[in-house]
Amino acid sequence: MSVKFRLLSSLLTAFFMAAMMSFVMVAVNVGFNPQFLSAWLKGGTIGFLVSIPISYFLPPLVERLLEKIGIK
Repeated sequence: MSVKFRLLSSLLTAFFMAAMMSFVMVAVNVGFNPQFLSAWLKGGTIGFLVSIPISYFLPPLVERLLEKIGIK
């Protein structure tokens, strides 16, 4: 797998995960009120920035762990 593919895959995964998770969490905690959009954009941005390194570095570690315990 090329570095370019892995980077783009990680960025897209991070974006969609952050967008969906922040939408649900803001809807549950704040509700659909006038502040919803700004709270969602703030939460989504923070979530995206946090999830980028996680989605890039975690999958290879999980693969190695699964191979080590015999699941392939």
